[in-house]
Amino acid sequence: IELIDDAEGPCVATLVRARPPSSPRLTVLYLHGRNDYFFQTEMADRLRQAGAAFYALDMRKYGRSLRPHQTIGYTDDLSVYDEEIGEAIEIIRSERDDEPIVLAGHSTGGLIATLWAHRHPGVLAGLILNSAWLEMQSMAAWRGAMAPVIGRIASRNPMWEVPSGGTGHYGRSLAGRATSGLPIPEGLSADDPSVAGWPIIQEWKRPESYPVPASWLEAIMAGHETVEKDVHLECPVLSMVSTSAYVDEEWCERVFTSDTVLDPVVIAQRSLGLSDLVTIARFPGKHDLVLSDAPVREQVYATMRGWLEAFVG
Repeated sequence: IELIDDAEGPCVATLVRARPPSSPRLTVLYLHGRNDYFFQTEMADRLRQAGAAFYALDMRKYGRSLRPHQTIGYTDDLSVYDEEIGEAIEIIRSERDDEPIVLAGHSTGGLIATLWAHRHPGVLAGLILNSAWLEMQSMAAWRGAMAPVIGRIASRNPMWEVPSGGTGHYGRSLAGRATSGLPIPEGLSADDPSVAGWPIIQEWKRPESYPVPASWLEAIMAGHETVEKDVHLECPVLSMVSTSAYVDEEWCERVFTSDTVLDPVVIAQRSLGLSDLVTIARFPGKHDLVLSDAPVREQVYATMRGWLEAFVG
C-alpha cells in the first residue's frame, strides 16, 4: 500500500492475507506491536477455523514495510497510522463486502487500534486487544510527571534516545525453552515453537529492541492520555492480558509465564473504561499471549473464538 511521503521519504504499508474459509462470518484485521511485524500464522489459522477472514497489516517502517532510508518504527504522531488502516479496510471492503470487521492489536498495536476505533465510530463490530499498551507501567501518575519533561526534550531534539532499561528476557524467551537452560515442563512437544523457538526475522524483530526517540515516546503518552480521558467505544472489547508481570533480572521459569514488558494489571484497569461491554481475560502467558506455551495458546484461541461467537456473530 503506497502512502503519503513523510520527512524521511516514501512510505508504504503491507497487507497480508490468509486464505479465507469457505464461508467467513466476519473479518479480523491485525496490528502488530513495536519491534514487531506479523508472523503469528498459527493465530491466523485458528481465526480462520473460527470463521474469520484474516488480514494483518505491517505498518509503515515495520517488518515488510521497512525501507533502508527509514528509522525503524518511528513516528511522532500515532494518528499517522489512520492512513494505512483506512486503506486496508477499503481493500477488505472491496473483497469481503459487508462482513463485520474486528480490529485486533498487540501491545503498541493495541493502543493504535484503540485510538483508531475512537476516531472512527461505527466502523468496527469489535476490538480484540492482546496485552495492549494502554498506559505507562506505573499508571497515569508517572505519565503526568514525565510527559512535560519528555515534551521539552522532544521539542529540542526529537530523536534523543530515552533510556528504556529492560532485561531482554522477552526477546530471549522467544528463542524457545530448548535453549533456555531451564527445565522444559512435562507435556510440551519439542517441535512446538515455544520450545524450539519462533521463526523470527531478527532485522524486523530485534532481540534487544531498538532506541526509543523522545518524540515517539511523547506520541505514545499523548495516546495514553486520550485513552484515559476521551475513549469510550461503541463496540464490544476483548482485552487479554497475562496473569502476572515479571521485571526482575533473574532468568527463571517466570519469563515464560509472565508479561516481562508491560504491567497486565494496569492494562486490565485501563481496559475497563474502553466501552460499556468489556471482557477481561487473563492467561499465564507471555507479553504476546499467542507466543506462549501451547496450552496457554489454546486457551487464548478458545477465548477469542467464544467471544467472537457471542458478541460479533
